[in-house]
Amino acid sequence: MNSSGILSRFRSSWLPSSVVLALFITVGSPDPAEGQQEPAFEAAPSVYGPGERMVFSIGYGPIKAGEGILEVVGLTEYKGYTCYDVRSKANSNRFFSSIYKVRDKVTSYIDVETLYSRYFNKRLREGDYKKTVEIDFDHLAEEARYSNGETYPISSGVQDVLSAFFYVRNLDLEVGKVFHVPAHSSRRTYDLKVIIHRKEKVEVEAGTWNCYVVEPIIEGDGLFKHEGKLTLYITDDAHRIPILIKTKVPVGSIDVELKEYRPGVPLVTHVE
Repeated sequence: MNSSGILSRFRSSWLPSSVVLALFITVGSPDPAEGQQEPAFEAAPSVYGPGERMVFSIGYGPIKAGEGILEVVGLTEYKGYTCYDVRSKANSNRFFSSIYKVRDKVTSYIDVETLYSRYFNKRLREGDYKKTVEIDFDHLAEEARYSNGETYPISSGVQDVLSAFFYVRNLDLEVGKVFHVPAHSSRRTYDLKVIIHRKEKVEVEAGTWNCYVVEPIIEGDGLFKHEGKLTLYITDDAHRIPILIKTKVPVGSIDVELKEYRPGVPLVTHVE
């Protein structure tokens, strides 16, 4: 198999569009400053908040392939709902781009009150492959509405491929637990199974942490449909940072490793 053929096999494995999942423990949010109005929403407790930014290196075996950025850029209003504006980017580096250029962007609007997805946009530019997907999630009508006019049934509370990644960080992680989360991708809704296997101490460029080893599994097509195994390493601390993502594929392995982390300011603090 030539290099272009190999690289096309792991198109779906680039960090921002390939990963998933909310522990709701209540504590009080700070009082607004004098003269400021209280927000018109009641935010759910969350480990993340506006301003959070993660920078990852993406490696294909021994080859440094590029960089991924995952961030909560702020709050936005979408159809009357206040949402986290979450974005991700994946760019191949100069060397890798000469073989297989990647310029991917993904956006998700996550409702601050429910932590459900309200809107999803995926713009993939990978080699000669180009694809743009835009979805509006109507939880009351239980419909996913695509920009081309197609609609598909969903369960209320469904996650997209990016919001699901944030949702898993808020789960009540504990070794041995198994979670089931409704997710929607590629015109179908399915049950995402998430297994918490064990704890490990993991060292990456950004530092060393005790982590939960998490494996998302799905039956059939859709999110996390890989020709291999996907493993997430999520820190056992207040931030629940995804510091390492390992994907095994038939032609090798892909590692996504945290280089830099900047915490955000949660609207309501998540405590343990």
